[in-house]
Formats: sequence, C-alpha cells, structure tokens
Amino acid sequence: MAFQHTPVIEKMTRNHNVYFTLHWSALEKADKYRINSGVPSMSGVYELYYRDPYGKMILHEVDCAWYGGLRSHLRKITDPELEEDLEKRKFIENKKFFFRYCLSENFKDMQDVVFFLSSTAGLPPEKRSPDSGRYKKVYLRENSPNKITTI
Repeated sequence: MAFQHTPVIEKMTRNHNVYFTLHWSALEKADKYRINSGVPSMSGVYELYYRDPYGKMILHEVDCAWYGGLRSHLRKITDPELEEDLEKRKFIENKKFFFRYCLSENFKDMQDVVFFLSSTAGLPPEKRSPDSGRYKKVYLRENSPNKITTI
C-alpha cells in the first residue's frame, strides 16, 4: 500500500515573517461524485485549474473555503447544475476542471496563503486576495504528489 499524506498547511514564524509549507492533495478531475466521496467538509485552501484547447493547465482560481468546507464549495463552483447565473453555467459546462487542496483551521493563515499564491501566480488583480496584515513578509514552499507548483 502506498503512503498517503494528509494535505495540510504547516506554519513557522520568525522575526515578524511567516513561512508556510503546503502539502497539497493530488490534482484530480473535478467530478461531483469524486468531490462528494473524497473531499472533506473541512476548511482549507484550494486551486482550480482547467485545460486550454492545447492541453495546458490554466490556473483559474485560488481561494479558501471556510463556512461549509471544501466539499460544498468545490461542488458549487464546478457543477453547472448548481450555478444559477447562465453565463457562469456555460463557462463551467465548457471546461474540464481540476482541483487540489490543503486543509487548515486558521482563517488568517488561509488569507496569507491565498494572498501569496494569487500574487505570484499571475492572476489578474480582481482575482487576488489581501493578506491578513499580521506579518512583514510571507514565504511559501509547496509539496505536491503531482510535482505541480504554483510558484
């Protein structure tokens, strides 16, 4: 049996700086059955990707799920049956989404992680998140079973 790691966020602080290590889950196709059966209903950070027509993975969104947890949030944003806005529904229907996540029970830590990832991933300004304001600098390292890194 292969070793299964827990997808969590580790944190260390020093001299008013924070150092995060993200242990991502495996990148998986966003399927409502897979999400319902395998994604925990816990808070955490997630990344949502889709493939462009040439097969390249495009980072669509980096965010955190707090109330309701990752399971319900990922279902809501990847299942066209749950989307009420027709324009968003068409977008969801025309994409094959993939996701990965890290669990965290600290909202301000998730804010700092999402701030760092959204700032360094080249997302447009409207998709970037503010930091918590607790630290001078945020540093981040990623561990991914798929060898995919955002930074």
